[in-house]
Amino acid sequence: MKNKNRRSLYVKIVIAAVMTVLAVFVTVLRIPKELEIIAEDALYQNPFPISNRIKIIAIDETTLNELGPYSGWNRGVFAELIEKLNSEQGKEPELIGIDVIFSGTNNSEEDKRFVRAVEESGNVILASKLDTGSQVIRSEKDYSLEYYVKEEITAYEALNEVSEPGFTNIILDEDGFVRRAYTQIISEGKSYKSFAYLIAERMSEDTERLSSLPAVVEIKYSGNPGDFEAIPMSKVLDGTVPVSFFSGSTVLIGAYEEGMLDSYRVPINHSASMYGVECHANAINAFLGDKLITSAPLWFEAVIAGLITLIFGLIMSKCRIHKGAFAALGIVLGYMGLVFLIFTVTSVKLSIIFVPLCVIAEFLVYMLFHYVELQKKRANDMQKMLFSMADCMAEAIEGRTPYNANHTKNVAKRCMEMLDYINKMHKEKRTDMHFSEGDKKQLYLAAMLHDIGKMDVPLEVMDKPTKLGHREESLRSRLEIIKLRLMNDILSGKAPREETEARISEIESFLSNLGGYNCGRPLKDEEWAFVDKICASVYRSAEGEELPFLTEEEISDLHIKAGTLSGEERLIMQSHVVYTDKILQHMHFGKDFCNVREMAANHHELLNAKGYPKGLGADKLDTMTRILTIMDIYDSLIADDRPYKKAKPKDIAFKILDEEAELGKIDKDLLEIAKEIWFSEKEEKE
Repeated sequence: MKNKNRRSLYVKIVIAAVMTVLAVFVTVLRIPKELEIIAEDALYQNPFPISNRIKIIAIDETTLNELGPYSGWNRGVFAELIEKLNSEQGKEPELIGIDVIFSGTNNSEEDKRFVRAVEESGNVILASKLDTGSQVIRSEKDYSLEYYVKEEITAYEALNEVSEPGFTNIILDEDGFVRRAYTQIISEGKSYKSFAYLIAERMSEDTERLSSLPAVVEIKYSGNPGDFEAIPMSKVLDGTVPVSFFSGSTVLIGAYEEGMLDSYRVPINHSASMYGVECHANAINAFLGDKLITSAPLWFEAVIAGLITLIFGLIMSKCRIHKGAFAALGIVLGYMGLVFLIFTVTSVKLSIIFVPLCVIAEFLVYMLFHYVELQKKRANDMQKMLFSMADCMAEAIEGRTPYNANHTKNVAKRCMEMLDYINKMHKEKRTDMHFSEGDKKQLYLAAMLHDIGKMDVPLEVMDKPTKLGHREESLRSRLEIIKLRLMNDILSGKAPREETEARISEIESFLSNLGGYNCGRPLKDEEWAFVDKICASVYRSAEGEELPFLTEEEISDLHIKAGTLSGEERLIMQSHVVYTDKILQHMHFGKDFCNVREMAANHHELLNAKGYPKGLGADKLDTMTRILTIMDIYDSLIADDRPYKKAKPKDIAFKILDEEAELGKIDKDLLEIAKEIWFSEKEEKE
């Protein structure tokens, strides 16, 4: 038991170690990545107050309906909008950001007017596009991703000279969502600022903090698509919305209609798209409110995942499953709470599902291990119960009679010794035969149950010590009576003295030697002649009464050639294997003991097909059944508790078995192995 517990503990520790390594790999490789992204979006992307300093003028469906298709617009429309927004002194917008790239010009009056409006306003930021690339830069301590600019697409030259552009490139993740935003890219000594970053820098007083940001940051979205207030551009141009509404605000102008192909999927709402200008508004709001998400270092997350999984594994190695379930729940909830707390306080995000998944997976592995151990224990308990039942049955069989008391246990013991010896020979490469532990258990159980059918054999047959059995007493009494009557006939003068005394003498001789005639040994010819004479004798009185010396049953019993059983009794005795089969067919042995019934029921079958009850031949008898047959015969020969015979010495027993093998009844090769075990040269000398 102690070794079993130790082995179980070692297995649990190995499971903990393996799951720890697995947790590290899962965290580093981010498997399953898609599920983790969904969880992160749900936990880390929650709306926060939208700055009222940011307003959107939308080029929406209403505007397009009133002003016509966008492709037909000239720059005068935007010039008019800027002039209108700056028309009331002291009520101008703080900044005007136009998310439109005005590339190319025909030097028309509208283009010139637009340049003048931007120049006079002094608060307009235009859009540009960058053709970027990236490369991994290796430093002394770490690796980093560096972005560089291949080309910048800006507004036409005259317009570009009067306003600083900000690039409006959108970063799409692998799944097509926009979670990150550019700040600025420094390439070949020149700084390229993003549209949102440039506006935030102009609006913020904490430019030092903004300047320290990396080139790409993950942002928290302020709200769902449409949460920023968007005013149709046409309503501003026609005066429906007064320009004072935009006083002191940062105004973003951009596409707000599906046909303009400027909408994106965002993490805060997976079911709706957000227009590009609103994405920039969210980025500006995140820059200003420091609502940026920082990912914890991958090595740190891997260490945390490994430690938690290891600790949980060690807990599971010491506690029961139901307590482990509470521990798993506590660890998962505790981890989720810790993740939420760290993010709330520091905006640093940890992976959400990897640790819980690893803990749950580890718990399931321990559950599986516990289930396997439980099934093993149950199977072991069932085996013990099966074997104890077999022991009880063997005890019940042998308890019915003082004879044959240890036969079943001796046969089972010798079968096991023989299998062990054959396995030893296999290791020594002396035989191809080999038996597993399962084989040994099956043969042991078959040996313990092989005589269970004797429960149905009458005791007067099973325990019959002599040919006459219970009839001996009545025979003796009858002959004593006949002897007395003969003596009385002499005294009364009814019978001749000499002849009658001779008959009395024969009766006395028969009674004194009855033990020899009755014991089951083969009789000599002269003994048979005398027995036949007594069997044929009849007492006749003077009055003519006849009284046979022996009854027909007694005569039949005394004429048994070998042993003590009559033909009918022998059939009854042999039927015990039939009863064995019938009894065992009601027992469910399962696949591990599926051959027990067959072996037990066939232990009196012989290789030459002259055994009983089915007359099976060598092709139907497996090796273990053959071993059981040999051990059954061997123990019967050397047993010293049989009433009808004396125990035979080992040499005589094996001589008889050799004769049986020569007649093709038992397996000669297996008999030779048995002789190696129980009839060694040392024993022969002794």
